[in-house]
Amino acid sequence: MDFRMIETLPLPPPLLPAIPPLEPERGVAAAAADPMVLFEALRPAINLAIWHRPLPGGVTSGLATLLRHAPFCCVAEAPPAEAVDAIAAALPAPATVDLLMDIERLATIFAGLIRTETVGIRLEAITGPACHRWHADAVGLRLLTTYRGPGTEWLALGGGRDTARGLNGGPDGLLRGAIPTGAVAILKGEGHPGNAGWGCIHRSPPAGPGNRARLLLCLDEPGRIPSPGVPAP
Repeated sequence: MDFRMIETLPLPPPLLPAIPPLEPERGVAAAAADPMVLFEALRPAINLAIWHRPLPGGVTSGLATLLRHAPFCCVAEAPPAEAVDAIAAALPAPATVDLLMDIERLATIFAGLIRTETVGIRLEAITGPACHRWHADAVGLRLLTTYRGPGTEWLALGGGRDTARGLNGGPDGLLRGAIPTGAVAILKGEGHPGNAGWGCIHRSPPAGPGNRARLLLCLDEPGRIPSPGVPAP
C-alpha cells in the first residue's frame, strides 16, 4: 500500500528553543485515503494516523436538527452495535440512520485495531472552547472524527505531555496541522506501551465566531471511556 507520510513540521528556533525536535523514526504521522492507514498507528514510529475520506452524504443531512439541542454528550461502552444503540437512545433528538451506521462502522474498525470486543464511545456536541490547551492524552489509542465544525489540531513535536505543558500560555505562533472535518484519526497517547514521552500533542480548535456547534466522535479502549465532564479533544 502506498502511504503518504506527512512531513514533520519545522519548529522556528527563536520561538520555542527548549522543545525537543522529533527523533528519527519517532512521532511520525501517516495519512492516506484508505482506511487501512489507521493500522499504521500500531507501528512504534507512528503516533498519528489519518484516514482522509469524504463524509458519506447521508451523515450530514440530519446534523442541523440534532445540533439544535447542543451542547450534549452521550457515552457508552459495549460491543460496537450495542454501544451505538445506547448512544442513539441517549441522544436528545433522533440521529439519522447514516450517522449511526457510520459510528458503528468506525467502532468496529477500532475494535479490530485494538483487538477487543468492546469499545468506549463518546458523541459530543460542543458549543464552547472545549479542550483548547495543548496536551497529550494519558490513553493508549484513541479514534477521533469531527462530523461538523473544524477538526482537532496537532503538532509534530516530541516530548509528549511535558512539552505540551510548556506550550500553553505562550505565543501561539506554532506551525500546526489540523485533522480535516470528516477525516478519521488514530492518536497514540502516553499510555500506549513504549510511548511515554511521545504522546501525540493536540488540542481542540479555537472557538470561532457565533455559536455553531461542533459534533465530535471519540472512541476509546475499554475502561478508558471519558466521562461527560472531561473536555473534548
